[in-house]
Amino acid sequence: MKNLSSHDGLHDALTGALTLQAFYEAVEREIARARRDSINLYLLLLKLSHPIQNTFADTEFSNPNKNSVEREILLVQLVELVHALKSSLRINDLISRTALSEISVVFSGNADELKKRVLETAKNFSAEVAMVQYQENWKLPDFLMAGDMALNGTGAPKNVATN
Repeated sequence: MKNLSSHDGLHDALTGALTLQAFYEAVEREIARARRDSINLYLLLLKLSHPIQNTFADTEFSNPNKNSVEREILLVQLVELVHALKSSLRINDLISRTALSEISVVFSGNADELKKRVLETAKNFSAEVAMVQYQENWKLPDFLMAGDMALNGTGAPKNVATN
C-alpha cells in the first residue's frame, strides 16, 4: 500500500499543491516565458476566512481546545478548496498554499474564463479573491507583493513600477 503521508518534495503533503519553493521556481519560469513570448500572466489569490479569534477573553489560556479545533477546520477547508480548484485549473496552471489560509494560482491565457470558474469555487468556500496581471518590468517579489496588496485592498504597490 502506498504511503499517503509521503510526497516528492515538490508538493505540499497536506494539500498536494506545489510547495512554496517549487511554486516560486515555476513562477520564475512563467515570468521568463511571459517576457519572452509576450504572454499575459496572472496571479490569483484566494484567502479563507480565518476562524481563529485572538482576543483576551478567548485565548488559548481560557480555552486551549478552541483554537486547535478552529485551526483543524481551517485546514480541512483549505484542503477541500485546493482540490476543488484543481478540478477548475488547466494542467499548466500553478497552485500553491502560500499561507495558513491562502492559496495562490498563477496562470496565463484567458483570465476571464478561469477567474469565472475560480470565483464560483471561492463562493462555495466564502473565500476572498484578488487577481493581478503581471507587468513586464516586475520581478517575482513585485508580482507577489502586488497580489498581496490587491487581496488586502491596499491597491497597487507604491514602490513597484506599473504600466
